[in-house]
Amino acid sequence: MSRRSLEQAFNAVFHNKDSFAEFCSFQISDEIDEFLIKERKVYRTSDKFKGYLRFIDKVILRHLTHNSDVVHSYIREKSALTAVQAHAGKRAFFLSDIKSFFPNIKELDVRRVLERDKSQIPIADFDRYIDRFSQLTTWGGSLPVGFPTSPKLSNGFLFEFDNALQDYCAKHNLTYTRYSDDIIISGMAKDALTDLREQVQKYLHLHASPALCLNNEKTRVTHIGNKVKILGLVITPDGRVTIDTKYKRSIESLLHFYTTDKDKFNDLLDRSYSDKGRSLSDKERSLFGLLHYARSCDPVYIEKLQKKYGVLVVRTLMEDKWSDNR
Repeated sequence: MSRRSLEQAFNAVFHNKDSFAEFCSFQISDEIDEFLIKERKVYRTSDKFKGYLRFIDKVILRHLTHNSDVVHSYIREKSALTAVQAHAGKRAFFLSDIKSFFPNIKELDVRRVLERDKSQIPIADFDRYIDRFSQLTTWGGSLPVGFPTSPKLSNGFLFEFDNALQDYCAKHNLTYTRYSDDIIISGMAKDALTDLREQVQKYLHLHASPALCLNNEKTRVTHIGNKVKILGLVITPDGRVTIDTKYKRSIESLLHFYTTDKDKFNDLLDRSYSDKGRSLSDKERSLFGLLHYARSCDPVYIEKLQKKYGVLVVRTLMEDKWSDNR
């Protein structure tokens, strides 16, 4: 692995259009706006600062260690779908999330992760800038929601926790995946999951931070026979992953009217995607997106739609009419 100085890496990315000296010294407070969305603090950065954060994400943070067997968030070719698919065929499920996850990852935690993985980062003078990177990627002493650097840092931060919980689950014939702050554990019997809340909480404290707690309101054990809904997807009794019933109802109502009454189809499409200012064509594109989402989750469901409403109908609505201004 070739190693170059941080200044060389910076100039290679910014082509000398931005000053490395300014990157090392600018005031973060001048580049951030803070606002609330549903009582949650979110931060908007200036274009300049966002560019710097993307540089850090691309050049530094992509080298951080994470457990690629467990983590399905913020990783190419993984998604909420792959996180849920790992549990298809299981009969019982422990579901939880970590309360106030990003805000409870502190600047000291970021510094620890960067120190831990510094040998993997191909910057010769990386040690000199660990404090600066810790300052730039946190705000108010914590990891902010909305910074492009926060996702990879959060995965790196939970590396030891993910390893410990994965080992525990392997010893007890359980499957563990994580999508950001969502924790999913499954097995063949509900009894094997009843004591998991205490175990997971203990590992969070031991292997991540004493500040991290499970969200008790969102922690539950469920099993096949109930509706098993995880990350917006559903695991069926026969072990398939599919989209939620509300989306199926919407798709099937629209397909019914598409084949029987185009005026009613357009009216329902207009009401289903009632965003102001959007054209009917844009709303049909939303149906196109929903059908492709359904196919990616559950190809068998698309086959059922084709049998019921006709292959040509489904394929027509799944045609991309918007690429290349067609």
